Amino acid sequence: MLSLCPDWCWQYCEQQDLLLLQLSASHHIQTAFTAKELTTKPEQHSLCMEQAQLLMDFAEALEGKVPDSDLLTVAAWAVAALCFVKAPVQKSHLFNFSSIECRADLMSIAKLEGLSRAKVVLVAKADPMVDCLLLEPMELLNGKHLSAGQLVRVQQNRLMPLQFAPLYALTA
Repeated sequence: MLSLCPDWCWQYCEQQDLLLLQLSASHHIQTAFTAKELTTKPEQHSLCMEQAQLLMDFAEALEGKVPDSDLLTVAAWAVAALCFVKAPVQKSHLFNFSSIECRADLMSIAKLEGLSRAKVVLVAKADPMVDCLLLEPMELLNGKHLSAGQLVRVQQNRLMPLQFAPLYALTA
């Protein structure tokens, strides 16, 4: 499992215009969040206990659902989205309606579909809306492209289950 270090801190990088989780002097996790999306631009803001717990919770919930090499990165993106990012504007009209009901559990993975499909992690929920963190790049219905790590707010009826349940039982 993940081992956290008390030296980890959030930092806004002016050169890249991105929020980073600094792990050491030479290693960091880069988020997709720019200054215009942030509520504050942290400078050496240590990872607090609540953020560390959230990071561990996301990592535990996503273990086995995302590659081990991406687990810390995805968990860090989710914590950054919850702690530093302004609430996104609802964009349901840019995604297809899902005719298959999907459970909208926090820290679970689902799919969104525009012109392409992408896996998402559900990071916040306020019925009927869900804030989703993109795990893959995707193209929206209006042709705009979103990159992995971006946060979108949609109605729950836009979420598709990651795997479809069989519609008919197979009989021998």
